[in-house]
Amino acid sequence: MSSRPARVLVGLDELSPLRKQIPFALLFLAAVFMSLGVPTLVVTDAWVLLVGTVLVAIGTVLAAVFSRPALLRFATIVPALDFVAAGFLRHATDDSHSIFSSLVLLPVLWFASKEGWRYVGYAVLGALLTLVVPFALGAQAADNPNEFARGIYSTLVFGFAALVVNTLVARARRHLGSARQEAASASEELSQAAQIQKFLLPKEAALLDGYETAGACIPSKAVGGDFFDWYAIDGGLGFTLSDVMGKGAGAGMIAATTRAVIRSARRNEDPVTALVLTSDCLATELSQAAAFATLFHARLRAADGRVVFSDAGHGLSLLVRADKSWERLSSNEMPVGLMPEATWTSREIFLAPGDMIVSFSDGVLDLYDGTLGAIPEVAKLSCSAGSAQDIVNAVRKLASGASNPDDVTVLAVRRSEPNTAAHSHDSGTRAMSSVFQV
Repeated sequence: MSSRPARVLVGLDELSPLRKQIPFALLFLAAVFMSLGVPTLVVTDAWVLLVGTVLVAIGTVLAAVFSRPALLRFATIVPALDFVAAGFLRHATDDSHSIFSSLVLLPVLWFASKEGWRYVGYAVLGALLTLVVPFALGAQAADNPNEFARGIYSTLVFGFAALVVNTLVARARRHLGSARQEAASASEELSQAAQIQKFLLPKEAALLDGYETAGACIPSKAVGGDFFDWYAIDGGLGFTLSDVMGKGAGAGMIAATTRAVIRSARRNEDPVTALVLTSDCLATELSQAAAFATLFHARLRAADGRVVFSDAGHGLSLLVRADKSWERLSSNEMPVGLMPEATWTSREIFLAPGDMIVSFSDGVLDLYDGTLGAIPEVAKLSCSAGSAQDIVNAVRKLASGASNPDDVTVLAVRRSEPNTAAHSHDSGTRAMSSVFQV
């Protein structure tokens, strides 16, 4: 069932009693003003019109009171009063000649939109009540010879309309319930995926004497396409930052695949091997997904600070020196998975004591102006950091100010200065409980 009117009526049932009563009250007041101000309309009984107005006022006050969740079960008193008030309005504006008989449609819809066929019966009884009220107030059948027949016919029409509305709403309510259940299930699955993605991130600082590691990953949605990683290799540390095209669950699945493939090459000393394997996976097994990713992948030799790295179209990594100078480790090579025949090269740098590599996703640029012109700002932030954890904390603070249009990920690896190496290792290990956020 995808009928828009039915969905609107389901929404009517979910409105508060006050919001459902306001249209009736406004239209009733409009009828009063029209009756008093339009010369061709007559008021045959001003006192009855006044009493009807008072009933509508009482119904509106009750609607406000019954809008409280604990009192919602009493809300049907309000449309019952509306039926009576509509009967008073008809009698006060010349019964069968009244142009305001159609106002009864609103309480009919109020009842008809509720769950259960008994409310169709209530709607019919309410319409009959509107018909009977003028006679109870003194109207004579002889004065209105067609009033009874007209009222019965109108009641049948309103009853049929109530039955149709109730049936459509019941069907739409079932579909809406199913859709909400599916949405809840999807939300639960996304929550589980987010937890799994969180578990795939490093859970503590790398146990590498003389070096600090820190990182943070803040997805823009429940699941993101960015990740950072580090792991022990023979004599040092392998570390990676990747930004998969897109956001959400699909990008998160590809990111998990990319991480697994890169780790599978941990015994190969050339970081290009990991990029080739990843590209083969994305361009063949995942070719139908049109998946590609930018990657910064490096291998650190702890003894002398030698870092061999390959950059697949990422270009958002900085080498920050101990003297606060910096350089960008730019890249002119292709992302992995974009072109099967692409090739990559390895480059080499050395980390002296106090030097740090900071790699980040383009979501960090979005924390500024979103362009490459923001790289000097990230570099300035990195130069002012006294440790790997400091720069990660600074980026996380920037990202916490508002919702982010893209995943925000940062990875920092720093060679400690001799007089702070032991302290940085201990503090880095303690701080790792907060280096990631998903």
